[in-house]
Amino acid sequence: YKLLEDNCLQIPFDKPLPGCRNPVPYLIVADAAFSLKRYMMKPYPFKGLTDSQAIFNYLLSRARRIVGNSFGILANKFRILLGKINLSADKTRGITLACCALHNFLLSESHLYQSDIAKLVDKEVPPSGLRQQGGNHPSATAMEIREKFQNYFNDVGAVEWQNNMV
Repeated sequence: YKLLEDNCLQIPFDKPLPGCRNPVPYLIVADAAFSLKRYMMKPYPFKGLTDSQAIFNYLLSRARRIVGNSFGILANKFRILLGKINLSADKTRGITLACCALHNFLLSESHLYQSDIAKLVDKEVPPSGLRQQGGNHPSATAMEIREKFQNYFNDVGAVEWQNNMV
């Protein structure tokens, strides 16, 4: 967490979203328990939402579910990912990338692996031990970034079915 806060994790530079000119940061999608940060998006508070805020919240929640399901599938096959890995960041990165590469290889080469994955898709992932970090007073920059994403998802980045979901 400290490395993330101190901007020491080699996260790529800000980049424009498709169809936009102004760059926005890469993000971690989070739920309401986490603080809104420049690098961490959380939903708008659920009271008195505008339609565009409700759409943003829905799409953010959908992204979180997809990431959670994907990680759950990977972690249930490669159990080392279920707990804390007490190795250096480089070795942990290597292990994670090896798990991803092995998963992709097995997915493309093994019908048995594919059927095992289908059984895991709706399985719950055990909590990872993550907890709320920091206070709950977001910076003006973090709120501005969330608003940029909200505007994007309600304009250039809108999908035709999103209004039916809120």
